[in-house]
Amino acid sequence: MQIFSGFMLVREQPLPELNSAARFYRHAKTGAELLSLVNDDENKVFGATFRTPPPDSTGVAHILEHAVLCGSRKYPVKEPFVELMKGSLNTFLNAMTFPDKTCYPVASQNLRDFYNLIDVYLDAVFYPLITPNAFRQEGWHYELDAIDEPLVFKGVVFNEMKGSYSSPDDRLNEFSQRSLFPDTIYGLDSGGDPRHIPDLTYADFKSFHQRYYHPSNARLFFYGDDNPDERLRFLDSWLGAFDPIVVDSMVALQKRFRAPRRLTQTFAADAGKSEADRKGMATVNWMIDQIPDAETDLGINILEHILIGTPASPLRKALVDSGLGEDIAGRGLDDQPCNRCSLSGSRASIRAAPKRSKHSSSRRSARWPTKGSTG
Repeated sequence: MQIFSGFMLVREQPLPELNSAARFYRHAKTGAELLSLVNDDENKVFGATFRTPPPDSTGVAHILEHAVLCGSRKYPVKEPFVELMKGSLNTFLNAMTFPDKTCYPVASQNLRDFYNLIDVYLDAVFYPLITPNAFRQEGWHYELDAIDEPLVFKGVVFNEMKGSYSSPDDRLNEFSQRSLFPDTIYGLDSGGDPRHIPDLTYADFKSFHQRYYHPSNARLFFYGDDNPDERLRFLDSWLGAFDPIVVDSMVALQKRFRAPRRLTQTFAADAGKSEADRKGMATVNWMIDQIPDAETDLGINILEHILIGTPASPLRKALVDSGLGEDIAGRGLDDQPCNRCSLSGSRASIRAAPKRSKHSSSRRSARWPTKGSTG
């Protein structure tokens, strides 16, 4: 197999719907994978993604996503991300933590600015400073507001997740995922459960970066009108400094339940309302088999949109008109192979669960909640 600037070309094909030529490479030394889309779009895009399965709900992947952007070997400033937001010509600049991966995408229409952004991001993910102070700032630490008050936990991610845990809609989404995949990493909270974030140690934090932030575990992406050969030369100058390692980051599949399950969870209700006026949410969730191809995936998404995607959709209209709830709370396909349909505004006086069709393939049926709980 021919090697181009340290990369082996595995596959090449045209993508006429994107007016692009797609080239899939594997780095010869480290095994890093690269998808390079070549076209005439001046809005150039780069992304580095690492599979980061969390071992628990301490939010280590989320905290690390924040901390790597708090200074690196080549850019040892306190917050290079903030400086880029202020001073670059970026059209997109962010980082995201998912239940199973962490992504660092950037985009710019200016070629020099584009490669400068990539340079900062690659230095951040491969050579971050991640000092104890960065860990405490982004993760968790103790604070004392007054001499006569108790110590409290603070931290950027800790505070962010406290806000998320106070949102009923966020809790519904989280519980839906956990209920379907209790035996996999999707049964954990990759963002961090505020009750468990303080369990994370600095040693475990550092170890997580060493284990997963390596070219052997990297998926890289280019898109736009920049020179495709320069992409390879630029990336090889970064990846070539690493030796290959074996990274065990595969995600196990959830075994199917023998029968539907009913679960009840609670969320913070309005204390000013009477018991009868407090409203809850109910959700029915299905796990879908592994989607084998893009055509099936498109078909499932079209079906979901027809059934519940618009106010006139038949299933959505039937649910809202039933009087069982006030509105759709959550719906549709998630990144993991599952589907869910939820109602918000169900009153505590509603007790009976809707009957399931004998053809239903639900992994979990809903119980209409009471006392501000999610089904």
